Amino acid sequence: MSELDELVASPGVLMAGRFGPDGPVTEHKCTGLYIENPTATAMMQWFCAAITMMYRSMAHAVDLVSQGGLNQNSWLPVHSWTYSGGDYVIAVHGDRFMVAEAARIGSLDELNRLLRAGQA
Repeated sequence: MSELDELVASPGVLMAGRFGPDGPVTEHKCTGLYIENPTATAMMQWFCAAITMMYRSMAHAVDLVSQGGLNQNSWLPVHSWTYSGGDYVIAVHGDRFMVAEAARIGSLDELNRLLRAGQA
């Protein structure tokens, strides 16, 4: 069983995948909603890529301001982010992502724990 198969087998997880270096989804596993609606995979790619780009841009801007003020702390690189809204939660960590049903996942901490499991 692959890493993505294990993630999707977790209660409440609808989709798990990996992004390529330039942002496209290079591999993914799905259950439920996403099997019947392949357009959701493309939407997930663009949603995650846009949010990740926004966070990278914001971190870069804050980093420049901080470095200019001789503060040596850095916000770069961006490692992960989590979103919760409506019935769903999304977590991105490095090149991996997961989409889950909020009511079944338990907490954002649990989603992040699942996503980070097995990473060095």
